[in-house]
Amino acid sequence: MFRGQPSDKYKLTPSVCRRGTGSFAYGSPRRVFDASTAGQVAFELEILRRFLIGCDRSGLNVPGYTEQLSGTLADGWGSFQSPHIPWPSTQLYEIMAVAQHYDVPTRLLDWTERSFVACYFAASSANLEIDCREMPRLAIWALDTTSAIHWKTVKVIRTPGGTSKNQAAQSGLFTTHEVKGYNPDDLYQVEALEDVEEIYSTTGSHTPIVKMTLPVEEAPALLDLCSRLGVDGSTLFPGFHGVAKSVKDWANIEVGVRPSQSLIQEYNEDGYDPDFH
Repeated sequence: MFRGQPSDKYKLTPSVCRRGTGSFAYGSPRRVFDASTAGQVAFELEILRRFLIGCDRSGLNVPGYTEQLSGTLADGWGSFQSPHIPWPSTQLYEIMAVAQHYDVPTRLLDWTERSFVACYFAASSANLEIDCREMPRLAIWALDTTSAIHWKTVKVIRTPGGTSKNQAAQSGLFTTHEVKGYNPDDLYQVEALEDVEEIYSTTGSHTPIVKMTLPVEEAPALLDLCSRLGVDGSTLFPGFHGVAKSVKDWANIEVGVRPSQSLIQEYNEDGYDPDFH
């Protein structure tokens, strides 16, 4: 399976696990004063709880959100916070998938079974306004899941196509990092997927994960190739939003990469030619 990212410097870390400037809820007391594993699980549960409360208030149906789970939510979801029960619970996979597709940070990492879908996401999300002299690179990851059945921490998740029409259109699936068997005061350690030892120890001699990179200046051409194969915003995001996205992608193909005003000014001050290609 495949994943596209706009920068080759990004690691395979689920959005809710990222820390530092720019991360979700950066500066929140929940994150500043509680760096424990138990605190991280509680933080993720609170995000899901608030997502579901909002959906209830809006009258939105969430796949996987059963009456039983609704009752558990009313009781505070304490049963999901036991260090002896793997987190996240399989009962929450569908809910997390829906939240993920609406940009709510979760422990899920998006993947696709189609390589060109990953190429599209890498190219369409790359910043085409270059603000440094060294050309940045986008990345496509490929993960061999042949031995996934033997993995203890990393789980591959396939939710029903009805969970999200976007997920179905994108041939989407997920990985997640399970947390279990921790002491309440254990310091939570963020571990990127490519750094998880178990995915290497069960595959024999071949490398189970590969990162391919491409200069961002090639992103418009990659978008064009994807479009010729029927992979664009209108097919991956069924609806008006996706069609609008495909028009924006077309404009990026037309314009291509360009230097930012700050980079042009820097070149001018140094007496360099601003044509950096």
